[in-house]
Amino acid sequence: MEATAPCAQPAKAIKPIDHKSVHQICSGQVVLNLGTAVKELVENSVDAGATNIDLKFKDYGTDLIEVSDNGCGVEEENFEGLTLKYYTSKIQDFSDLMHVGTFGFRGEALSSLCALSDVTIFTCHKSAKVGTRLVFDHNGKITQKTPYPRQQGTTVSVQQLFYTLPVRYKEFQRNIKKEYAKMVQILQAYCIISTGVRINCTNQVGQGKKHSVVCTTGSCSLKENIGAIFGQKQLQSLIPFVQLPPSEAVCEEYGLHSTDMPQNLYTKEMFAKMEIIGQFNLGFIVAKLNSDLFIIDQHATDEKYNFEMLQQHNVLQGQKLIAPQNLNLTAVNETILIENLEIFRKNGFDFVIEEDAPVTERVKLISLPTSKNWTFGPQDIEELIFMLSDCPGVMCRPSRVRQMFASRACRKSVMIGTALTVNEMKKLITHMGEIEHPWNCPHGRPTMRHIANLDMISQK
Repeated sequence: MEATAPCAQPAKAIKPIDHKSVHQICSGQVVLNLGTAVKELVENSVDAGATNIDLKFKDYGTDLIEVSDNGCGVEEENFEGLTLKYYTSKIQDFSDLMHVGTFGFRGEALSSLCALSDVTIFTCHKSAKVGTRLVFDHNGKITQKTPYPRQQGTTVSVQQLFYTLPVRYKEFQRNIKKEYAKMVQILQAYCIISTGVRINCTNQVGQGKKHSVVCTTGSCSLKENIGAIFGQKQLQSLIPFVQLPPSEAVCEEYGLHSTDMPQNLYTKEMFAKMEIIGQFNLGFIVAKLNSDLFIIDQHATDEKYNFEMLQQHNVLQGQKLIAPQNLNLTAVNETILIENLEIFRKNGFDFVIEEDAPVTERVKLISLPTSKNWTFGPQDIEELIFMLSDCPGVMCRPSRVRQMFASRACRKSVMIGTALTVNEMKKLITHMGEIEHPWNCPHGRPTMRHIANLDMISQK
């Protein structure tokens, strides 16, 4: 899994990445939603040389996410470092990045999952006579270690994802079907590119039957993988659109030349160069860049621009409390809060710091953010502390503040059904090049789609 090397190479010991390199290549908390949790686990299985990967979900992943593989498994000497932060067998310092040939290498995924959920790992290395069941605490330390019969490979069981963050957990449960749909899209992408790997995924809701989500046969053909996901009839009629030049093998399989496909990765700079073709159905902007046609959701793109402006510039107003409130912080969390006071203030939280008070009692809450029907409290402070523990000094927002900004951005954005002038359409598209993440609205909807390449159409 995360910390093990592929079976084709000799097993390496799991060791910590050196301190300087950690700051150069690691981000800390990498599990932000259901999709990234599944992505990390699937990548671990592929890195372990698996040819068979089974994913099981209960209640769309709110109750259980389980990923099993037939990879090389984990040697006993590597159990202790398996889920520790920044421990990996794949690199030791920054210079090793030049030779990385795997998905995971930063030693963050399993550690992050331990911090956010209850993690149990069942593994059996090819050199072991019997497998092992390992139970981990939220710090990635082993709390139970018992023999467990299983064939070679590894199973990671993740229960109650995000339950250590009460606010994020409630939001996760409330939006689970949206998160699940996004996760399926990510999983489909890995099913397509993972030639030679059989991937099967099921979901069980309540006590009902298990339903198949995706299933591939382990074919070495990219075309057959696409057929398994989207149906054989539709492949016959669709040429897969990719943003990077495809490999020679892909071109040969589809009878294409690499020059038939877009050669450059699309970047934000392209929006300023787009030519407006017109408005479609009072909801979409049709634009052209060289030979490529795009359709852009006018509401989604304006909503994302307004959302990011609120994220960057809005300072929430705080409401003074009648009396200062104790927070019962740990010593570590208290230090994190004190070191990031300005970020808390921009989120509407204010504190009084009593330097002479005992550690864990130095901080008292004196102001909470308020905004119409939105109320905030200590749980939002805990979430901010958790985020800042991995990214100290980086401006961030609690999930409920982001949700509030998304709601505001939606209300003030141009609506579907609104007729736009060419200048108004050009302004919306230009804004896309001025924001950090123009590709999706705050609720996850794509802001744009590629329609066609006119050169390819003219050749047919």
